[in-house]
Amino acid sequence: MAVIKAVSSRAGIKTILNYVMKEEKTEQKLLSCLNCTPDMVQEQMEFTKRLWGKNGGRTYKHFVQSFAPEENIDPVQAHQIACQLAASRPEWQDFEVLIATHEDKKHIHTHFVVNSVSCVDGHKIQQSKAELQAMKDYSDQLCAKYGLHITEKGKTFDGQEREETAAFSKDTYQLLKKAEQGEVKSYVQDIALAILDCREQATSRTDFVQRMNERGYGVDWQDSHKYITFTDLKRQEQGEKQCKIRNNKLEKYYNMNFGKESLEHEFEGNARSQQTEQRAREQLAADREAKADNRTTGADNIGAFIANIAAQVGNAEAGRQERAAERSRRSAGDTERERRAKEAKREAEASMRRHRRDDLEL
Repeated sequence: MAVIKAVSSRAGIKTILNYVMKEEKTEQKLLSCLNCTPDMVQEQMEFTKRLWGKNGGRTYKHFVQSFAPEENIDPVQAHQIACQLAASRPEWQDFEVLIATHEDKKHIHTHFVVNSVSCVDGHKIQQSKAELQAMKDYSDQLCAKYGLHITEKGKTFDGQEREETAAFSKDTYQLLKKAEQGEVKSYVQDIALAILDCREQATSRTDFVQRMNERGYGVDWQDSHKYITFTDLKRQEQGEKQCKIRNNKLEKYYNMNFGKESLEHEFEGNARSQQTEQRAREQLAADREAKADNRTTGADNIGAFIANIAAQVGNAEAGRQERAAERSRRSAGDTERERRAKEAKREAEASMRRHRRDDLEL
């Protein structure tokens, strides 16, 4: 049996893609895509967003198809079912979709990460409750087709009500878990979360510092200093002593790389992606302008053609009228000649009659 869950994730698109594509989670490389490729999925999704100028709001939709632990199914078969499910969704056909099957838990499950922006016309995805239910129903049909169990509608494996879950990336989850367990201070967690988000978007050190400042965090990044110091500015204003932390301490807490070299490498990659996308946008704009010029030229040509035809028609009409007038003139002349001929004939006949009378009188 399989259960479909819509996941409300707060992680950035880069973070969620990195998480679902981790090698230890997809041992058999069970990765597939719609309208993109697994090795370029992040670049393609981000390119689509920037191409259509839609980087804000929800950046993706996230769904999970999970099979019960006792279900007799292997990862390859689960991935086949997931691919068929994704291909069947009409609301996904114009969007880039990553399909990743995981084997790292008691039950096999597949992640679907759907870009929020259409790669065809740039519209944002809107998946209704009815469409989500249709997806669940088709999942049940596929399970029946493969001889698997089917869950009771609206229920989970253990008979509980299905609910939308709030999930995070693995890195984000670790941050929240450590804060909840008291292993780190809450402000440290907030700083780490801000760094994760800002490094995904920044294209330079200056850009990164500015983004962090906008979130309320100071960044002391100097070439003469070995470490970067992050400050919770609000806590600092309130006189809190515990308001700063260095990147090396963050790395110890979370086992992540927040160093200068790692961040700058991230910025360079983001900058290259933006430059590539900018060139693509410029080329697209040039192509559209060329098409518009062609349409204008075509319209001008059509207008000239129509004007030429109209002139020809006008000339033909003028010629026709001239010929009609000529015929009228000729007709009038013929009538006058006929009248004169008849009159001359009558005069000749009258003259002949007079001559006969004169002859008779003699």
